[in-house]
Amino acid sequence: MNYQAKVAGMSCNGCANSVKAALSQIDGVSDVKIDLDEKQATLESSQELTKAQLEEALADTSYTVESLN
Repeated sequence: MNYQAKVAGMSCNGCANSVKAALSQIDGVSDVKIDLDEKQATLESSQELTKAQLEEALADTSYTVESLN
């Protein structure tokens, strides 16, 4: 399953790398791609994901999930 999440707070490649690392730790996530210009993460997962799971993964960062599609 593919998901697209709007992530607030990303402004540089370091930010993108931090978000990618955090989201990659979610069970079932096999790939994370970050589009810094769109402030969007595209996730590929073998399991259904919820916005709450992404928010939990980013809880120790300064980034927030605005939406998940």
